[in-house]
Amino acid sequence: MQRLFYSRRDLLRMLHLRPRQLARWEHNGLFPRRDRYEWQDLLRARALRQYDSANIRSGVVATSLRAASEREPALAEDPSSNARLGVFAGRVELRYAGVYMDALSGQLRLPFEIGGEPPAPVRASTDAKQARAERKREEAEQWFAFGLSLEGDPELRDQAAAAYEHCLLLDHGFLSAYINLGTLRYHQKDFAAAEQCYRKALDLDPTYALGHFNLGNVLDETGHLPDAIAAYLTAVQLVPAYADAHYNLALAYQRLGQPRRAVPHWREYLGLDRSSPWAQHARAQLKQALARDALQLVESKNVC
Repeated sequence: MQRLFYSRRDLLRMLHLRPRQLARWEHNGLFPRRDRYEWQDLLRARALRQYDSANIRSGVVATSLRAASEREPALAEDPSSNARLGVFAGRVELRYAGVYMDALSGQLRLPFEIGGEPPAPVRASTDAKQARAERKREEAEQWFAFGLSLEGDPELRDQAAAAYEHCLLLDHGFLSAYINLGTLRYHQKDFAAAEQCYRKALDLDPTYALGHFNLGNVLDETGHLPDAIAAYLTAVQLVPAYADAHYNLALAYQRLGQPRRAVPHWREYLGLDRSSPWAQHARAQLKQALARDALQLVESKNVC
């Protein structure tokens, strides 16, 4: 993954932070005071926002995180961004091995206190392995959510792509990250990378219609029309009411010089969308295809 650096101004803009908010974190030792920041710093700041949102004062957060680090030494390196920490009832909470603990007091709260089921007893070795896997999944989800929060801004799409890449380093089976990263690469005209992402997503779930549709778009853009048509056909077989797939399939057939095959897909599209500008275009294309087909039929009869 490309190594990126960010200024203080970048940090405030990307995470919608106030300068005073960041200064409080720095004053309480929750966040490093630096000239430039890396991805881990952005993730740390994003995690710290949850405490502000819960109206937990920075001093209390700092004290709670120090206490949590004493109970779980592994948290000491970067307690604020660790997926095992959260908020419950206005307090910082440590979540570990199915147990929920107030980070400051050490008081336990089991999941069934808020309507869940009591954790089943497991062996310590199995429990630790599951906890590590869960932490890794939760961290991957954090990076995915971070990518989602960035990709809406065209200026931050490189950073969003890097977030999705980091997510996939943590969880190779994160299907949505492959799809979103592929879409970013598609818009950046990096069609080879986009195709690779979509194919990996489809390896994980061959029944994912959106993956076939997006793959069809890439193959269409790169001039592989027969393969694009095959991808679109799979999409509409999986989801018969997939309007966009019918539309693109009809266009692909027309570009391939097979307008008669486009006709049923124009009709399917118009049955799903009757009033948008795309529907107007589809209606015009259908009319032209039918007129051309009628003309060919007349010419055929004249020859006979």
